[in-house]
Amino acid sequence: MRAVVELVWNGIDAEATVVAVELHRNEADAITAVRVVDDGHGISLHDVQATFGRIGGAWKSHSEKSKNGLRRLHGKRGEGRLRAFALGSAISWSSVSDDTAGHRHKITILGNRRTRDRFRWEVLPSTGVPTGTTVTAHNESQQQLAALNAEGVVPTLRSHFAPALLNDKTLTITYDGATLDPTQEIARDTQIPVIFGENGVHEAAVRVIEWRSGKHQAVYFGPDDDHFPYEEPGSQVESQFSFSAYITWSGLGVDELTVLGLGDMAPEPVSDLWKCSRKAIRDHFAARRRERRREQIEQWKDTGAYPYKGEPASEPERAERAVFDVVSGTLVPHISKIQKDARLTLALLRDAIRHDPDKLTTILHEVVSLNDTDRDTLSQLLSETTLSAIIRSANLVACRHKFLAGLDHLLFDPQDSGQIGERDHLHKILEHELWIFGEGYHLMSSERGLTEMLRNHLKLEGLPDTKTTTVRRWDNRTGRTDLHLAARYKEHDRIQHLVVELKAPDVIAGRKEIDQVEDYANAVLSTPAFASDRATWDFILMTTDHDEVVRRRIKSEDRELGLYFEPEKEAGRPLVRAYVRRWRDLLDENQRRLEFVTSALEHDPSITEGLEYVRQEHRDLLPTATTHLPEAAGTDS
Repeated sequence: MRAVVELVWNGIDAEATVVAVELHRNEADAITAVRVVDDGHGISLHDVQATFGRIGGAWKSHSEKSKNGLRRLHGKRGEGRLRAFALGSAISWSSVSDDTAGHRHKITILGNRRTRDRFRWEVLPSTGVPTGTTVTAHNESQQQLAALNAEGVVPTLRSHFAPALLNDKTLTITYDGATLDPTQEIARDTQIPVIFGENGVHEAAVRVIEWRSGKHQAVYFGPDDDHFPYEEPGSQVESQFSFSAYITWSGLGVDELTVLGLGDMAPEPVSDLWKCSRKAIRDHFAARRRERRREQIEQWKDTGAYPYKGEPASEPERAERAVFDVVSGTLVPHISKIQKDARLTLALLRDAIRHDPDKLTTILHEVVSLNDTDRDTLSQLLSETTLSAIIRSANLVACRHKFLAGLDHLLFDPQDSGQIGERDHLHKILEHELWIFGEGYHLMSSERGLTEMLRNHLKLEGLPDTKTTTVRRWDNRTGRTDLHLAARYKEHDRIQHLVVELKAPDVIAGRKEIDQVEDYANAVLSTPAFASDRATWDFILMTTDHDEVVRRRIKSEDRELGLYFEPEKEAGRPLVRAYVRRWRDLLDENQRRLEFVTSALEHDPSITEGLEYVRQEHRDLLPTATTHLPEAAGTDS
């Protein structure tokens, strides 16, 4: 297939308006020859030596555009003539062209696989014959060429040449008698801008063409709107739609195209282009699936298959319909297209959601008819857990995702962040969302002093905590921490403490703030009651941002983690460390942990949904102004 593609590109680069691929077969229907015919300007007498005299000597290596400047060139390395040997052991080029004096010649060039680095040619005068080139690959060795007969060949070629065909209305390409016409097969054509690279310095364009039929899924990369030398399968990006995605970036030279195959391990900015373009494609199809679900529901309403009539009579019915729309919309591929069958399935699905969700599994299996793979997966899950547990787990992930979106807004929104206080709001909200710091912390003392921290520590050590003396900082003052989280790990009987010092969103951490946390850390080191080889204390200053003084205090090798205080471990004393962390980094870390599951759930909460969740869960802990947010618009997550 790649050989056919390269030979067609040679015709396009020769400014042909028609390129035809012909397959010649014998009585047994085996392919005996492949012929590519074009009506381009042909191979010039003056270029034949440079083109076929040595490998890599193509005239195109010194040009950006075709000879008459009509098109940008695709190939430059002279690979097309070598790839042709994949189609046959003997190759011939018959080309008619004009020389610089206007005289027309016919050039015949012969090559053989055994001596593929040497070609023979002859030149004869020619009159009255139009210019053009015919390349014939003779399959004398009877090699297997069945791949050229495969069902997906035409869709693959149509996808590959779609940008060139769409951008140049004068160009026609046929394959084995079939015209490659992408306009008749395009269901949707979408352009998506992509910003990538450090600080968003680069911009690429992603063109997603959805095909009406077939199963073709591919992603192409190229330097301009017509040529995409690098191709990779698209099924890992999107497995349901038939599509071709074309990523255009002018910075894709030979070196950049060579390392694209490394994906996210390629050097920057190529790896960032690879990741950002794939995310753009995934986001596009996630939105398309939501759109398809809405369109299907409207179709069910128009045909009378939708099991609800009129407008919802109450808020519970409105919520029930919202759940039904999401579930039924997701199951569209498994629901019959026959109206009466669809009406029955949807009615049973409605009743299951309304009265007995446990029956939903039976409906999926018996009526909706999940495919074998999906049914086996669901059966395996249900043998290890329950449907309600699966739903609760999915809901937990979705709620956490929405909380992160809402917290992001409260911390960074120019209007609302100024109203959020550290103790009045952040502290109280985070008491109920401690997973954001880590799943392992099960004991919390809220806004306690250092002495209360000692009592909690002694409890975890299994020691009496009734006769504890007051713990003081170096300046003889008592200190109050915002959150004290502690967990006792089973491995090696270690005890891990986490002390979080929260700062309001408008506070830029400086020397005063990190010295305060360091004082807490030193108090733990200096108080005999805290002495323990089994304990580790991590103090974290949480802030929106920090100044240059703090930046210089952070240990250079740990700048990402923000470690700035770690005294050498002493025998009989705990390991104590102090960090400064920015909210942006903590939110991004949690987003990355949730990314895999939320991608599988196709759940991408908007800011409105995130704020709505925080408002519902923590209404009494938010400032009055932020609790009067507008109602979340109806969305389909």
